[in-house]
Amino acid sequence: MPAHTPAAAASSAPAVHAHVAAEDALYPCSDGKPMSENMWQGLAIVNAVVDLRVARPGALVAPDILAYPEQGNPRNRIAPDVLVAFGLGAHNRSTYLVWKEGKPPDWVLEVASPSTVGRDLDAKRRIYAEMGVPEYWQFDPQGGLFPLGAPRLQGLALVDGEYEPLPARLERGERTIRSPVLGLDLRAEGGLIRFRDPVTGKDIRHHDEAGARIAELEATLQRLQAGSSNDRS
Repeated sequence: MPAHTPAAAASSAPAVHAHVAAEDALYPCSDGKPMSENMWQGLAIVNAVVDLRVARPGALVAPDILAYPEQGNPRNRIAPDVLVAFGLGAHNRSTYLVWKEGKPPDWVLEVASPSTVGRDLDAKRRIYAEMGVPEYWQFDPQGGLFPLGAPRLQGLALVDGEYEPLPARLERGERTIRSPVLGLDLRAEGGLIRFRDPVTGKDIRHHDEAGARIAELEATLQRLQAGSSNDRS
């Protein structure tokens, strides 16, 4: 039997790298669209990502990552504003390939903007249901984008292939919705979503000084947008 030499091992490596490169090219990490349309949307996304990473540090919490539900069909893709998946590790990814991860995301959030609200309420609802995402949340940070009378924060649970509203309740005078998937209570507060731990009764990363909170979110948003620009260049 021929000896296994370093040269022989090296000769087989390019095929592996070529396969990875080909797959990366087939499922690109960029759709050419910005992470957010305006500051309301951008700050709401960043706030959710920061708070969820604190509340659930072992989970994958990703903003604006392209998810591909179907192997071999790169045209079937969607980029949730926020994606949460448990049990997969929190390490960074360029894309979310459902067949590689072994399951769809556990929780997704779409933050509405004037140009996306129609798709958030209709097409994306169908897409996430077909993917099998257990919970789909919608948030209107500006107010006035959802149909008249609709709450600014809505949580939907997948039941027999269709989404049904999660029940809301008044807690401390505020409309609050429990997310069974996250194990957290959510409410709209200004242009942000607040996450509360129902066990401790405390908000996640609550800041007494609103100005400090906004400054922190703006700095984080700038870093994420800079990183997104580098990835997509």
